[in-house]
Amino acid sequence: MSHNLDAARSFLEQLEEQGGLKEEVLAAEFSDIRVRSAAWKADGVRSTEVGSRPENIQKNRYKDVVPYDQTRVILSLLQEEGHGDYINGNFIQGADGNQSYIATQGPLPHTLLDFWRLVWEFEIKVILMACRETENGRKKCERYWAQEHKPLQIGFFCITLTKETQLKADIILRTLQVTFQKESRSVHQLQYMSWPDCGVPSNPDHILIMVEEAHRLQGCGPGPLCVHCSAGCGRTGVLCIVDYVRQLLLTQMIPPNFNLFNLVLEIRKQRPAAVQTEEQYRFLYHTVAQMFYSALQTTSPHYQNLKENCVPLYDDALSLWTSPALLALPRPPSGVLRSISVPGAPTVPMADTYAVVHKRRAPAGAGPVAQEHSTEEKPLYSQVKSRTQRPGAQTEDKRVSLPGRVPANQSPAGPDAYEDVTEGAQTGGLGFNLRIGRPKGPRDPPAEWTRV
Repeated sequence: MSHNLDAARSFLEQLEEQGGLKEEVLAAEFSDIRVRSAAWKADGVRSTEVGSRPENIQKNRYKDVVPYDQTRVILSLLQEEGHGDYINGNFIQGADGNQSYIATQGPLPHTLLDFWRLVWEFEIKVILMACRETENGRKKCERYWAQEHKPLQIGFFCITLTKETQLKADIILRTLQVTFQKESRSVHQLQYMSWPDCGVPSNPDHILIMVEEAHRLQGCGPGPLCVHCSAGCGRTGVLCIVDYVRQLLLTQMIPPNFNLFNLVLEIRKQRPAAVQTEEQYRFLYHTVAQMFYSALQTTSPHYQNLKENCVPLYDDALSLWTSPALLALPRPPSGVLRSISVPGAPTVPMADTYAVVHKRRAPAGAGPVAQEHSTEEKPLYSQVKSRTQRPGAQTEDKRVSLPGRVPANQSPAGPDAYEDVTEGAQTGGLGFNLRIGRPKGPRDPPAEWTRV
């Protein structure tokens, strides 16, 4: 276990030495990844001959995303009925060296049967979908699952919807019953609804919850996870790598020389354009750093106080940043990290009015007797409203700014916004009206605890 954590700590220390997640550093890394990936085809390291054949070209959603021959998924089911062996999909090795993932494109109208052939032949139990059917007015994926009370017949396959639940605000879990030649199987689909094409989610927490739920549903089944978006490369690659690193953590197999740059290159050798944009690459770095922080905080006293609160790690995924003093801070730079295995409890809204207990204080210079007989004592209790409801709430905050603090007027939530502290906070003592200030921006130092 110590070697596993040493590797995680070493990764974070290297980030610190590089100045954190600096945009220019990651831009240079990702540019190098793209150059090396392009050279593989030119040098004959990777080929796409099968997917470029005339009979298969129409089965590719995008002409520039064609599966590598070396790792492509070969279909044998229903070949005797005249169906070919081609589908736009690749196997990707997992942390254990097995073929843990099938990365594929979202089905087209004429590849729906091929998709279900893949699911059935390779005993897929869980499908991770990282796109919507339509995005920005363009069709991104054909619906291959049944709707309520509307069974779907695709060739020899009959698909019915058994159950549909909203796992999170942006995650839908569907349980499908698939019947082929009088045999029925259950297939689970997890669809992430708010991941923009060529972009990143607003927060990594739900991505971690999604892959965690996928493994819970998968159990000890032999089949790989089927992962797709529209093209099956950008968002799909991010999901595969997040799950890959999570498995390294859980099995305590993080290599001493763990390097995200090399890992992305290795995944790209198996599926073209996996992790498609620089923004996705930055998001991947940030998510992996969060997972490593979470692992360290449960075992190292130095990271124990990271558990005090569970606020989002960042508000803007376009502003990923790590503090130059990454490992010296008692808390992470923009909030407190969530455990990768135990989602936080739902937040309970605070009331608008609070009761405050006032301490009895003697006038300056007065002794105990004067304090006892003071006739101008303040009431023991009083009421205060939240800052947003007090008179003059819109006035500029006069507090002294801490070094490195973003000016208050740059905060999208306003100068006096605050976050409720109810989700797993360890307050200690009475803790009346304990609050934490909302971070003023991605470079804001850790928020300070304040009392009303």
